[in-house]
Amino acid sequence: MSDAEPGLRERKRRATRLAIQQAALRIAIEDGLQAVTVDEISRRADVSPRTFFNYFPNKEGALLGDDPTLPDDDARAAFVAGGPKGDLLADLGTLLVNATRELVEERGLIAERQQVLRAAPELFSRRMESMKEFQAEVERAVGERIAGQLPDPVALRRHARLAALVALAALRHAWWEWSDAAGDTHLVDELERSFAELDALVSRSLV
Repeated sequence: MSDAEPGLRERKRRATRLAIQQAALRIAIEDGLQAVTVDEISRRADVSPRTFFNYFPNKEGALLGDDPTLPDDDARAAFVAGGPKGDLLADLGTLLVNATRELVEERGLIAERQQVLRAAPELFSRRMESMKEFQAEVERAVGERIAGQLPDPVALRRHARLAALVALAALRHAWWEWSDAAGDTHLVDELERSFAELDALVSRSLV
């Protein structure tokens, strides 16, 4: 695993967040979306409504789960400045690893969430919109990094969008591999592996 094992408090926080998501999805599957309320989610997850709101702003948030977002800190600044390795795609991989460290997921939730989203077009649309926002975040970060190399704004936009789409494709690949894998693998590790494989493809060193 790439990062250190979380402490007891962090494990409890993740377990509570996971329990809330599990409860919300199972209510939706078993009883329909109209049965999903904050009170019922809280009851099934064995938390108070106040605790629920410490984790999610509303019931839709619990159903949709967490979307990645770029870290607005030293990791993003290092990327924009040209680091940490000096290779755009490899550095994007590092940035996305930082973005996904806080994602709390359980393989068993993936199929349940997909089932709920297929039955709820409005939730599916919200998920797609949030992913578009994340893509725009990645594009902005890439654009800031390469702006000095591409003074033409059209070329800058095209290059930034292409790099973002390639990076997000690698993220999806890692997600699929992780969700399909047996054993105690971690999303961060799969993401690192996917970007290493992408680098091999790009450099034509794949055998």
